[in-house]
Amino acid sequence: MPTMINLTINGEKIAAPEGTSVLQAARQAGIFIPTLCDYEALEPEGTCRLCIVELSGSIRPCIRVSCIQEVKEGLVVETETERIIKNRRLILELLLGRSPYCRELLDLAGKCGVMTSRFLTGEDDDCIRCGRCVRVCRDKIGAYALCWVNRGYNRKVATDFERLSEYCIGCGSCAQVCPTGAIKMEDRGNQRRIYTWGQVVARFELEKCEKCGRYFAPRKYIDWMRRKAFKPKGIELIDLICPECLRKTERPAPAKVPFGNGAFPAW
Repeated sequence: MPTMINLTINGEKIAAPEGTSVLQAARQAGIFIPTLCDYEALEPEGTCRLCIVELSGSIRPCIRVSCIQEVKEGLVVETETERIIKNRRLILELLLGRSPYCRELLDLAGKCGVMTSRFLTGEDDDCIRCGRCVRVCRDKIGAYALCWVNRGYNRKVATDFERLSEYCIGCGSCAQVCPTGAIKMEDRGNQRRIYTWGQVVARFELEKCEKCGRYFAPRKYIDWMRRKAFKPKGIELIDLICPECLRKTERPAPAKVPFGNGAFPAW
């Protein structure tokens, strides 16, 4: 049994397993803390800063990012103080200044009482710089096709030298974890492209299923799946077979996705 840690969140006594983040503990207790960069299949990095909380008790009084702050015995957490609400609304206004029509951001801002922004830039950029796409490509897929470039206001996600990526495998994980749809994956005929901000990040020819004739995945992605998901389980795929046809065969069913809950595209 894990060691349970006792803490207080908004006056409520809570026990959470050791190693749990304050954000996770709050969620388990039904306490809402807004966040955009947090994703259950990824390690937290505290990029968006929206999940800030005020801490005291067993540590000196401070404001910290709850997704990367572990629970501590005797910790006192306040999620809705005047100081937190003010700072959180400022962050949301800054994000809305650049992404005023982003539905997901507007929904979250509305929950936090922010209806407009004083910092409108005239841009319409769905990317909120949460970094989910960079983290999934780097930490889970291991392709390193996306990275951060520039600093401050000009910071953005791009490929190396902002050209078609030679490292991308065409899995589309970046598009799946993006909370705003800033990155998209599109299949047309035998072509797949991944694009964002009007720029194509990667382009692939799709392989055709030898059973049903449907185009279904790039060769680089198929090779990655063979190496990461099938080979460790002793399954050798010789033919090019799409997921639907594979499920209908008498071959042993592949193991679950290497990362757990089906968060990323896999067979």
